[in-house]
Amino acid sequence: MSKKVIILIIAGVVLASFYFMLESAPMQRKMMRHARFGIMMAEKNLFPAQLLLRVKDEIGLTEEQVNKIEKMEVLYQESNIRKQADIKVKELKFHSYLKGDQIDRSKMEKMVRAIAKMRTNSIIDHINFLLDLRNILTPEQLKKIEDLKKERMHEMMRHRKKRMKDRMERPLEGAEGEE
Repeated sequence: MSKKVIILIIAGVVLASFYFMLESAPMQRKMMRHARFGIMMAEKNLFPAQLLLRVKDEIGLTEEQVNKIEKMEVLYQESNIRKQADIKVKELKFHSYLKGDQIDRSKMEKMVRAIAKMRTNSIIDHINFLLDLRNILTPEQLKKIEDLKKERMHEMMRHRKKRMKDRMERPLEGAEGEE
């Protein structure tokens, strides 16, 4: 009897872990999408405000530039939060509309196109914001950011090589006493 209970508990734990794994997959995909977008923007020399403010001393931002970047960031974030909320509301309405018995295809298409347009406008606004940030910087500051980017990439590669070397040199677990 106790073996059956243990087996049921183990099965429950395994099923619960699969459930949580499946639930976290969309979040991981979203994070990867953001990471790829961020890498693409860095390759194009478009940098987020947080990064510029984090390296302000290294690139020599003036107090005026810092203030301008901070104000622009707040205004952009306020606007972006509103737009993302509007998109979510529109998506909720769309999903509830699809649950109905009768679905008007033309109305459904209009809703999808409206959501897509809102998302597209959000991306365009983001890129314009990054371009506006870039326009605040001098050519010398852009060069310093480029140098920092290269330096950090080299540092990251050295760190990865060291980790791989350490893994290769580390003995396998359990292999110590098997000679």
